[in-house]
Formats: sequence, C-alpha cells, structure tokens
Amino acid sequence: MVFYMQTDHQETTYKQLSSKGFKPQQTLLARKTVVVKEEGKKYVLDVQSEFPSVVFQVDGDIIKTGLKCDKLILVNTRNTPTEEWVQIFVELKGTDVIHGMKQLLESVKNPIFASLSNKQRKARLVATSFPSNKPNPKVEKLKREFAKQKVDYRGMKPNQEDRL
Repeated sequence: MVFYMQTDHQETTYKQLSSKGFKPQQTLLARKTVVVKEEGKKYVLDVQSEFPSVVFQVDGDIIKTGLKCDKLILVNTRNTPTEEWVQIFVELKGTDVIHGMKQLLESVKNPIFASLSNKQRKARLVATSFPSNKPNPKVEKLKREFAKQKVDYRGMKPNQEDRL
C-alpha cells in the first residue's frame, strides 16, 4: 500500500486559504448571484446552477505587498468524488486598465492560489473606461500573458453581468 503526502498543491485553494486563517468576506454558500463591490464599482456573477461560492479579499488581506487584485471568487462546480473549482480574480478599477491587468496577472501567478482542483481560472477587470478600440501593444502583450497562464481574461464595465 502506498501513501502520498498531501501537498498544498493538492489541497483546494479554499482549504489552503482557510487553513492559513484567511476569513472569507462572503462565506461558502450556494447562491445564484455573487456581487462584489468597492468604491462604487461592482462585479456581478450569475451562477447558473447555484453552486457553492465564496469571496475572499485579496488586496490587504491575503496579499499585503506588491501588485494584487481586489477579490477572489471561488465557485465549487463539482464536489464528488473530487472537488473542481472555478477561480475568478476581480480587479475593480477606475481608468488605469494597464495597471489593473498587471494586478490581476500578478495575483494569478501567486503560488498561494495554486491548486490542482482549479479547473477554470478567470480574471475580470471591471473599469469605468477602457482604451479605444485601436490595438494597444501593452494591452495585447498582457492578454498574451494571461493566455500563457491559461487564464480567461475579460475587461468589463461596472454592473455588466458575467455568467458561470
């Protein structure tokens, strides 16, 4: 019989954060809509199947220094036999889109959020304005970096609904 040591990488992000003493802003609960807001900006996630979800404050709580996003939403889309989670990193921004994208990217790369149970990873930048439609080399480079990290990045307007 072989026993494997359970590493942090095998723990779910939710269990890792909880075991390190981080308290969620919104506790793990089945809800149809998840809303996070900060300084008048709001992100709304419509959860189609009312999966259990939890919200953590990243900026100033989980990550205290360097670039970091505002919130992390975790949605448990399958509980048995193994857990499968969707991670949604959220940055609520005014107009500095490039900085917001960098904050999201650094958060996504942080090892504290790494887990084999993360089946989908998303980054959502909620901003009041985005650069014009002409290609911006900095934005394009950051979008390629998200793709390399296997993260679904999307810029959104405040109150624009996202679906899972």
